Amino acid sequence: MTGKETLAKLELFEGLPDDVLGAVSAFSKELSFAAKTTIFSPEQPSTKIFLLQRGSVRLTIFASSLPAPVTVAVLKTPGQAFGFSSIIGQGYYNTSAEALTDVRLIAVEGRFLLDFMEKEPAIGYTIMKRLARVISRRLGMVRKLLLETIMDHERQAASIDEN
Repeated sequence: MTGKETLAKLELFEGLPDDVLGAVSAFSKELSFAAKTTIFSPEQPSTKIFLLQRGSVRLTIFASSLPAPVTVAVLKTPGQAFGFSSIIGQGYYNTSAEALTDVRLIAVEGRFLLDFMEKEPAIGYTIMKRLARVISRRLGMVRKLLLETIMDHERQAASIDEN
């Protein structure tokens, strides 16, 4: 179980009432992973949402058409959320998460958090609004990566001598 004080410092939960933090802490726990450890991968059912406390985590996607996985984000800021598929209904993680350094995380049981948010819609709305901001920032990072890839490809194509 994670303490209310710890949860209160995290983006998804800061400013929420003490009783809400107490309820969320009941289905949360702190986990540690050594550097180079896989935290989750796409073939695993998404059961937890993770919040970074300390360290660095790399999120990657795999595509059969690519020779290697693509890094879509490196998380370093305490409180950053990832692995939120468990509360948005996807069933499986859509990225892989790897500890780049030794990391400390808070793992929140997604099913319990989702049930709690359904029973407390005002709190659920607040948490989901914050999660939407996280997703928006993450999509912005992926968009930037995509644009850089397109520009690199165009530069390479323009530099080919046709003679």
